[in-house]
Amino acid sequence: MFNNILIIGLGLIGGSILQGIIDNRLADNLYAIDFDKSVIDNAIDDKLITNGDNELLTLARTDVLKDCECIIIAVPAFAVKNILEQIKTAISHKLLPSDVIISDTASTKGNILKDAFAVFGKLPPNLVLAHPIAGAEKSGFMARNGALFKSHKLIICPHDFNHQNTVDKIATLWQALGASVDFMPADKHDEVLALTSHLPHLLSYALTFQLAKDEESLNIFRYAGGGFRDFSRISASSPIMWHDIFLANKQAVLKGLDNYQTILNQLKSAIENDNSDDLLETFEIAKNAREHFGRLLVEKEKLKNSS
Repeated sequence: MFNNILIIGLGLIGGSILQGIIDNRLADNLYAIDFDKSVIDNAIDDKLITNGDNELLTLARTDVLKDCECIIIAVPAFAVKNILEQIKTAISHKLLPSDVIISDTASTKGNILKDAFAVFGKLPPNLVLAHPIAGAEKSGFMARNGALFKSHKLIICPHDFNHQNTVDKIATLWQALGASVDFMPADKHDEVLALTSHLPHLLSYALTFQLAKDEESLNIFRYAGGGFRDFSRISASSPIMWHDIFLANKQAVLKGLDNYQTILNQLKSAIENDNSDDLLETFEIAKNAREHFGRLLVEKEKLKNSS
C-alpha cells in the first residue's frame, strides 16, 4: 500500500500497527520514532524497522524520510502538538514531502484539530484523524499484537478540508489491518467516547483507588470477586495516556460525569428509602441494555472468527 511509512510512538497501539503492517506486507520500508531509544534499537536489531530514532528531526536530517508517504502518530494526546510542530519544521526544510499523509490514533479529536490549526495556521488537507477502538490490559511495545485491530471499530473523523484520496488511503490501511471503518464528526466522536470509554476508565480508576487507600486493602484485593476483577482491569492502563485523555476531552467527560452523578444520587435515595420499584426499574433497564450489547459482541466475535 505504501513504500515508506513512519510510526511515531511504539507503545501497544503503535507497536501493533507496526506489527500488523509487517504481517500483512503493507509497506516496503518502516521507520519509527519513540522517546525510549532502547525500543528503537531493539526494533532495528530485530529487523522490524528500516531505521528509527528518538527524535523526528534527527531522523529526518538523515534524508531517509524525504520519500515518506504516511506518518501515523501514536502518542498521548498532549504530546501530539509537539510532533506536529516537528513535522511542520521537517516539511519546511524539505526533509518530508509536503503532501505526506499525517494520521493519528488519539482517543480525543477536538484537541488534535485545535493543535493542528495552531501549528499549521490551517487544517492540512492531508491530516486524517483516526481512532482504533481496541486495546489490551498490557501496554508497551513488547505487548504488540498484529491482529489487535481485527474486527474492531476504527473511527475516522474527516474535517472539511480533507483531500478525499488521503481519507480513502487511511481507511484502506486500517481495513487491511482487519478493522471495521466508520466515519464520524470529531465533536460527535468525543461525545460518544466520553461515555463509552473515558467515563468507564475514570470510574475504574476511582474505585480501584478507593480500595487501594483502604487500610484493609490487602484482604479486600485477596477476596475480591470477578466483578471487581473485570471492572478494575481497565485501571491498569497507562496513567499518562488517560491523564491526557481526561483533560483533552474535559467538557464531554464532565458532562457525562454529572449525568452519572445524578443517577448515583437517585440510586442512593432509592436505597435509603427502600424504594424497590425504582431500584428494580433501573436494574431491569440496565440488564436489558447489557444483554443487547452482549448479543452484539457475540455477532462481532462470530465475524472475527469467520474472517
